[in-house]
Amino acid sequence: MALKLSVITRESGIVFAAAYGEATAGDFTTPDAVLFDTILGPSWSQQRVALDMDAVPYLDSSAIGWLIQVQKHFRDAGGCLVLHSVQPHVKNILSLLKVERVVPMGRDSGAAKNLLTTSETLEWAK
Repeated sequence: MALKLSVITRESGIVFAAAYGEATAGDFTTPDAVLFDTILGPSWSQQRVALDMDAVPYLDSSAIGWLIQVQKHFRDAGGCLVLHSVQPHVKNILSLLKVERVVPMGRDSGAAKNLLTTSETLEWAK
């Protein structure tokens, strides 16, 4: 199943979104494949997004590159992306590659919200 993103809710200036399916090279066929633009609109990168990764059992190197690239767009535009509820296998891969240095990860949606409202995290994302 291809990677899909959807908005769950918006609260206190934070967009809570969810990802579903395996994230592979087929989902990122062009360098401009952002995916957030389709659910958040043209100003997607200016928003603070908590992305639920619970329904993503697998990601490949293309997906990791995508996460890093979209975080750069978020950072450049004043927004921020935080992942949460990452499955253990996926979290191990992201931790091994030290992706959390670029894309913060919270244990759950509450932890992600805290990361997105903490001035230290928002400063770090700049």
